[in-house]
Amino acid sequence: MVNWKVILSVALSCATAFAAEEPITTVAGELRTHATIHSIGIEWDITGDSNHNATCTVRFRKEGTGAWRPALNLFRTDYYGWYKSRKVLAKRPYNMFAGSILFLEPGAGYEVILDLEDPDGSAETKRFNLRMRDWPRKPARARTRHVIPGDGGGRGTKEDPFRGVAAANEAARPGDVMLLHEGRYGAPALSASGQAGRYIVWQATGEGVPVFEAMRITASHVWLEGVSFLNRHKGTFALRAEGAGKDVVLTRNRFDGYGYAITCDPASRDWTITDNVIVGDYPPGHKPPRTEFSGEGVDLGHSEGHVVAWNSICHVADGVSYADRDCDIFGNDIFDTSDDGLEPDYGYSNVRMWGNRITNSKHFHFSFQPMLCGPWYIIRNLCTGRGNPFKFNGPVDQFFLAHNTFVSTRPFYSAQVLLNSYARNNLFIVAADPWPVWTAKPWKEKDVGVYMLPNNFEPIYKTDVDYDGFDWGNGPTAFHWNGQKYPDVKSFSAATGLQRHGRGVAKEDIFLAYSDPAKYLELRPGSNAVDAGQVVPNVNEDFAGKAPDLGAFEVGRPLPHYGPRDPGTAEKGETFWVAPVVETIANRKPLAEPEDAPVLLETASVPTNRTSPGE
Repeated sequence: MVNWKVILSVALSCATAFAAEEPITTVAGELRTHATIHSIGIEWDITGDSNHNATCTVRFRKEGTGAWRPALNLFRTDYYGWYKSRKVLAKRPYNMFAGSILFLEPGAGYEVILDLEDPDGSAETKRFNLRMRDWPRKPARARTRHVIPGDGGGRGTKEDPFRGVAAANEAARPGDVMLLHEGRYGAPALSASGQAGRYIVWQATGEGVPVFEAMRITASHVWLEGVSFLNRHKGTFALRAEGAGKDVVLTRNRFDGYGYAITCDPASRDWTITDNVIVGDYPPGHKPPRTEFSGEGVDLGHSEGHVVAWNSICHVADGVSYADRDCDIFGNDIFDTSDDGLEPDYGYSNVRMWGNRITNSKHFHFSFQPMLCGPWYIIRNLCTGRGNPFKFNGPVDQFFLAHNTFVSTRPFYSAQVLLNSYARNNLFIVAADPWPVWTAKPWKEKDVGVYMLPNNFEPIYKTDVDYDGFDWGNGPTAFHWNGQKYPDVKSFSAATGLQRHGRGVAKEDIFLAYSDPAKYLELRPGSNAVDAGQVVPNVNEDFAGKAPDLGAFEVGRPLPHYGPRDPGTAEKGETFWVAPVVETIANRKPLAEPEDAPVLLETASVPTNRTSPGE
């Protein structure tokens, strides 16, 4: 039996002894890189640098161009996170520089230069080339085959289609397009793999909807499009991965009434999950008991390399969960969840979440429960309605927080955890008086023992927090920090050294039209949230005025799109800044259930790593 008290005692003793030594010059080790469609993730192991004064700058350029661009410096990670209440330990102690290059061109090749420098006497430069993944494309010159519901047989022609997915799957070859005709297909498995660039495509004909009870995917290079998953029995799985399936595309499908809609395997890699509609099994206004916090829209299963974009997700416990590392989650419309919006719990470095709209999370918009290694990136998200910005129930490494608009009906508590962040140009709005906008108070000893949250309230080497905007309504206290109350940003900054360029804002003045919840919260030109931010390399150099604006939306730039895209524009490979498609935030009901709706044989069990916010 693992004695966690002993492990904690030894770890703290070692850390104290190590910090007391003279600084050790940095020595570079293994370099690891990973490209998604829009991002490059970097992890560069080091030894030494016990005083954390080494830095690593990043330059990049598209292959064949002359000008180098700066990116954010890599983050200095020195971390061994663990979570006592679930006995979860990070895979190993991390001593490294880690970070991402963001918003890159799909399919393009890039050159990158890393310059590591330690004032204590060492320096090293690394240079590498890496090609981005492109958006998946269906195979050219595909062999088209036809499938109808049934129990076997058929030749796959239009006149003599395969009868059932099992028969089609046995005959499928890389590059085939399997046209699924209207009907009920039960709960098959897709086990035939395509090849890189030659998917096996399973696609609705467009004339009626193929309906599945459930599906298992055990293959790689598979494409599933335009089908429906329909269920009327609570707590069940719709689509599950089993094994090391790579490069699976799930697009324009609908999931109705499942506890778990899309579930990856820990060995899954590089899936593309876009433009799906997921309606879970929690009805509107549902208030689950403490034992009922299970259920995920997209459960990435602690796996790597995925892109989850432009999905509509509602009536689940959590929108998107359990990214391990090097995952991009953007453009999603997540609303009416019974727990959290985005939950990359137990994740490691380079989990990137940008341009999502999160509305009416029962508890939190972003969950850190726990964070086993950083950094994570949280950029230009709009979070309104019910919910608190962050669940800091667990150890937290470094994270980057920029250009988000947070409107909360409760104070942002445990704000001292922001000392682990690089925060810029966010808006923190309290919708209900008289709450402070930030509350930071010491955790009780029993809570520190469980969650390992810091009781530190002074800036550390991880801290770079400035240029944010705050609205605390008509309350007398703007910040409640370590037992002290501060009436405004100026007094808070003078006492703590934080937010030296932060400012107070008024929601009624800075937005064109304020509402909570909101589809968009556009800034009013000329308000004190406009041109009030700081330029951050590789994040906001395309600002429209004298300086970047605060919050999720830049005046003079197109509004982002959330949720599934129009098929005509999606084929153009649009990225974050695109023309909006109007979509109402409302309680959406599942599809009407026919009298003969199928019964799923597999019932979801509650994962052991789930906890309620109060635990």
